[in-house]
Amino acid sequence: MRARTWFVIVCGLLLSCLLHGCKDPAPLAESKAKPQLAKELVFYNWVDDMPQSVLDAFTQEYGVKVHYVPFGSQEEAVTNIRSGKVYDVAVVENPFIPSLLAANRLAELNFLHIPNFKNISPNFRDLAIDPGNRYTVPYHYGTTGLLVRTDLVGATVSRWADLWDPRFAGKVAIRLQPRELIGLTLLSLGHALGSEKPEEIDAAVDRLITLKKSALVVDVDNAEAVGKLLSGEAVILLGWPLDYQLAKAGNPTVAYVLPQEGTALWSDNYVIPASSANAYTAEVFINFLLRPEISAQIANEKNYPTANEAALPLVHPDIRNDPVIFPSADELRRAHFYLPLTPAGEALYQRAWERVLAATAASRERQ
Repeated sequence: MRARTWFVIVCGLLLSCLLHGCKDPAPLAESKAKPQLAKELVFYNWVDDMPQSVLDAFTQEYGVKVHYVPFGSQEEAVTNIRSGKVYDVAVVENPFIPSLLAANRLAELNFLHIPNFKNISPNFRDLAIDPGNRYTVPYHYGTTGLLVRTDLVGATVSRWADLWDPRFAGKVAIRLQPRELIGLTLLSLGHALGSEKPEEIDAAVDRLITLKKSALVVDVDNAEAVGKLLSGEAVILLGWPLDYQLAKAGNPTVAYVLPQEGTALWSDNYVIPASSANAYTAEVFINFLLRPEISAQIANEKNYPTANEAALPLVHPDIRNDPVIFPSADELRRAHFYLPLTPAGEALYQRAWERVLAATAASRERQ
């Protein structure tokens, strides 16, 4: 029931802030010439985000070798896609889709080659970021929260603002994810996650600089980041459900806290960059990933809820019923979506991040 509750609440949130409509994508006309599969495929995704067993299964069935190219942040991925670097399938979060479309950096999908799109829950289709899903296929989604060593600090962490508590100075671990860090700092100040008000961004930058100067900067890799928490070098890790699953296995006292100011909800999509010369093979690969048993395998191994509704019955009950993976209705009512920024907003956030990096670099030089 928890999985169903999640879908209902997310549907309501999407309707209020993102939903454009709800309809199946129109397939492009099929060419008379039968497409041929490429020998190799470049898959651009988060570090350690896709089980190797899934990639091996695709290669075994189709004879196509998959080169897995990892990125460390969405900003890095978007910059590389916009610059024309060649990837056949990439994973991109919702708010970054409009800017890539505006720059003509995504290829239109031919849904004749992706019939398993029918498995995607209607709650995730036809969003305002891509009406008709002409360029995107929803993948999975989740929350951002705080992993806390309760054996070391007790149950005292409940807000984003606690990241700045002097008690935890030098013991907070963060990753250099610009949109995430700026957004959560805005929430800690009582502002909107995606505010584009210059005075609010300035205040967030000032506050974020103070955090970054004392924080432990960890890699996006889950094992490396969680290791800092398990060793006690960090007592708080800004992270995601997969981090929690790894941490909990190593120390059962680790808690996953969705702060009172509201968690940030993110959602990933499969896309085909315009630089790809292997669109047909990319579509076959995406269709393979949308098989219910494959989407469920990904969810079972990586502990993120899938947008593939047909896969839910195959997801392990302990995952479907885990409140960290599928938060309560109350938590979701207080959640915030990452929404696309305007071009002016993108420039504002870019300058803000450059200020953060410059200030902390100058601080290290003085030391």
